[in-house]
Amino acid sequence: MQRRPSSRRPETSMGIVRFDFSGTTTVVTGGASGIGLTCAELIAGCGGNVVVSASRRPDKTQKALDRIVSAGAASGVKASAFPCEVGTEASVASFFDQVRAAGVRVDYLIHSAGVSPNTDFMDQTQEEWDSVHNTNTTGAFLVTKYAAKSMKDNPLRGDFRGRILLITSTNGINSQDPVSAHYDSSKAAANMLVRTAAEHLSGMQVCVNALAPGWINTDLNATLPPDVREKESAKIWMRRWAEPEEMARCAAHVLTMPYLMGQVIMADGGYR
Repeated sequence: MQRRPSSRRPETSMGIVRFDFSGTTTVVTGGASGIGLTCAELIAGCGGNVVVSASRRPDKTQKALDRIVSAGAASGVKASAFPCEVGTEASVASFFDQVRAAGVRVDYLIHSAGVSPNTDFMDQTQEEWDSVHNTNTTGAFLVTKYAAKSMKDNPLRGDFRGRILLITSTNGINSQDPVSAHYDSSKAAANMLVRTAAEHLSGMQVCVNALAPGWINTDLNATLPPDVREKESAKIWMRRWAEPEEMARCAAHVLTMPYLMGQVIMADGGYR
């Protein structure tokens, strides 16, 4: 018997768990929308300053900055944005140069930028395939590399000089579908990158982990074909999709968890 996903919405108040990001700055790529923006708001609400990669639409970037500043109003947090095309090395290098020139020390990084076109397998072109992998895989590599360069001379905070969290996906592990073959394979590569980067960067005392969300109610998933959505929803043990706020809390947990290194943590509500 196939279970129908529950229509009930979870309680997603960010106040359930209190994290302390005071006195720190977190860079969030993809922070102008989706899970990235929700993570930025949570961190600001917990006293942390935030830098996001700017959207190509200035109005969208400004709305995101307003939301982040509003979330951290009680602590007087600062929020700023700089342009960054994550799949282009010169752009990523320039982004971190601008962050450094602004006098910002990068303590944490959440890499949330990504694309998922959802195209029938036989209609996926090499151009689309290359574009997805450039953003999702090459982007994860470049952002990790340049974030680590920015963190390597930071003073120690506990065991680490900086902490990096890649937002990957369970689609790179167990929930793949032909309409997202390019996305799924790009996320599988990003999940493996976590292991290799974590081993190398441990020598620089930079921590690397990943959060692999399952199915989330975001604009990125809004284009999923209805038959695929129904098939995938039936596999979730919690009988519902997650909200971005829940992923933000999971991200904050993983980002700050002690003695966690080189791990890909699946937050999928249970999945078969």
